[in-house]
Order: sequence, then structure tokens, then C-alpha cells
Amino acid sequence: MLAGGAAVGCDDGGSSSGGGSSPSASAGSASSSAGSGSSSGASTSASPSPGGSSTLPPKKGTGSDAEEHRAEAKAAAMLPAPEAIGKALAHTPGKVVSAEIDDNAQDRLIWEFEILAEDGTLQAVDVNPAGGAVLSSHQERGESDDLARGKRLLKGGATDAAAAAKAAAAKGTVVSVKLKPEGGGHWSVETGPEDRDWSVPLDSVKVSPERHD
Repeated sequence: MLAGGAAVGCDDGGSSSGGGSSPSASAGSASSSAGSGSSSGASTSASPSPGGSSTLPPKKGTGSDAEEHRAEAKAAAMLPAPEAIGKALAHTPGKVVSAEIDDNAQDRLIWEFEILAEDGTLQAVDVNPAGGAVLSSHQERGESDDLARGKRLLKGGATDAAAAAKAAAAKGTVVSVKLKPEGGGHWSVETGPEDRDWSVPLDSVKVSPERHD
């Protein structure tokens, strides 16, 4: 690919409105109050992550290709490609080489990115379409062709992935943007739910149907 506990309530230990408390009652109240403070601290650290798998869009349909394309377009519409690219680059600055909606290991739909990072490495970043949280990132290894292509083609004022996605958005919901070497380099952009492919050159934002020779 060219191209990632609920708080438990505690009794506050308050004494009754009657007369003075016995020493043992006072000790119990202090102990309960301390327990309440401890529970409060635990509930803060146990807050669920917004990037949890339960928030991810459902996996692709297991039926026709049309069902899969609709599922991908629905997931991509939750966080449009230009915004998803912004989330990925905020986490890993550099230049996006590819972005696409695809299944993760748990068969959930996510935005997957390959980024030519500022340090010259190729980084993979996964983003949750439901909210934009970064789910994971790691360095890609064994993708020397992708790395070389990005370094060779994405120079100076070349049209970037976000600009290509914005331009193609008029054609449908962008579900993938990939850097291709043919013709001196261009962006291959797929839109859904119709599963149509478009070409955006690196020196403009003109959108034209992609040719498959």
C-alpha cells in the first residue's frame, strides 16, 4: 500500500446531625473521606480514550462491492480527507504520500496514512474517522520505493495530498489519495460511493478522469 472504568461512588462519611461523635466514629469519617478522594482520582485516570475501537465505524460490508464502497464513503464523510490529512500531519509533520479509508486489524474502517516525515523516514499513521484521534503510528520499513517516490516528486510547490483531495471532493466523497509516478507524477484520487478514479497533476488542481492503460 502507498499510502492509523467508570467511577465508583463512595459514601462521603459525613456524621449524623446529632451530638458529638465518638472517637471511633470520627476515625471512620476520616477514613471514608480519604477513600472518597482516592476513588475520585482513579476515575479521572480511567477515562476511556476517544480513539477506542468502539468508536470506529463498522467494517466493510461482506456482500457486494457496492456495499463496501458505500461503507467506505460513509466512514470518509465522518472526517473528510483534507481534515483527516490535517490531523495526521499535526501528529507527524511532513508530506502525505498516501491516504485511504481501509480496514484495520479489528476489521474497523480507519484513515491510514503514509507520510514522508521531516526526518526523511516513511511513517504510518492511523486516524479515527469518528473524531479525528490518532490511533497509532510507526515507521514503515521495506517501503523504499514509496520513500524514494515521495522524495523525488513532492518537491517545492508541488500540489499536496490535501489540495488534491479538496479539488476532487466536488466529484464525490474522497476515500483515497495516492501519489503515483506515471506521467511525471500525479495524485490518484478515488471517490465514493460510486468508486470513481480521478487524476490530479502535481502542478495544478485540475481534476480529470484517471486513465487505466
